[in-house]
Amino acid sequence: MNIFWQEFPAITESLKKVSAIIQDVCGSRNPIISEGVSTLFDGKGKLLRPGILLIAAHFGKKQEKHLKLAACLEMLHMATLIHDDVIDDSPLRRGAPAAHVRFGKRDAVLIGDYLLSRCFLLAAEYTSASNAINLGKLLSRMCVMEIEQNADRFSSGMSLRRYLKKIMGKSAILFSLACHVGGDEAKAPKHVTERLRRAGYNIGMAFQIIDDMLDYSGDAGAVRKPLGNDIKEGFVTLPLICAVRRDASGYLRSFFSQPTFTADDPNAIIELVCENGGIEEARSFAETYTNRAMREIARLPNGAARDMLEKLTLKLLGRDR
Repeated sequence: MNIFWQEFPAITESLKKVSAIIQDVCGSRNPIISEGVSTLFDGKGKLLRPGILLIAAHFGKKQEKHLKLAACLEMLHMATLIHDDVIDDSPLRRGAPAAHVRFGKRDAVLIGDYLLSRCFLLAAEYTSASNAINLGKLLSRMCVMEIEQNADRFSSGMSLRRYLKKIMGKSAILFSLACHVGGDEAKAPKHVTERLRRAGYNIGMAFQIIDDMLDYSGDAGAVRKPLGNDIKEGFVTLPLICAVRRDASGYLRSFFSQPTFTADDPNAIIELVCENGGIEEARSFAETYTNRAMREIARLPNGAARDMLEKLTLKLLGRDR
């Protein structure tokens, strides 16, 4: 189990069961699928979204089915990452060769599709009809955001508003759903479930902003991918948007003055983003969303579940990978 959860013993044991469920549900006689699933779910991932769902379930009556639903979220998340890596032609995932490098793009896409099919079969069996519908809507939304992100590659016209809309549709809604489903399926009071949903949304926004910051300022070894990968792929994220607005030299502004740009020297852009305070301003956005999440969490019922969610939120804000 990933060391990320070592401070949360109440969740660690449940996540081991979630991993076992995934291996069991996704088992196949096909050697490519079998090897792909074994490689993807090798215990090195954080299982962050399943963990959040399980914490949220503690606000009601946690049941065995929550482990199945947590497994659904991780399978959905991993399927989208496989497809992302194929689209972006990313060579690494968690410091190891990505699925399309190991198995080829065609088989990687099919492995992702296979995970989605197992995810929805499991969800249909263990979740309510309304939450199954929410899961379908979420996947549709994520697909639309991926298409829009791909269309915006190497575009200089990315606004702050458009960026925030994208990370909401790509990341925050999955955190929000994890919190909502965890509480709702545990029969937590409606006002508690709504606070969990809003807390999850804000946690997800902060998480993605920090993820984008690490592409400029993280430790490449810890992050387990090369720095500047986003800009090389043509993705304009919050640190760059902030830096362009604060650019005193005018270089970044001139660089992005045309409708499209090329990223021949990402290291130079990284340096200018850091010099112009893009990282610090992006962090202030992450802190704003974290504070919003903390306000929602503070209004949840007292107890171990609230303490865990609060501790997790602060841990995510300070992470370096």
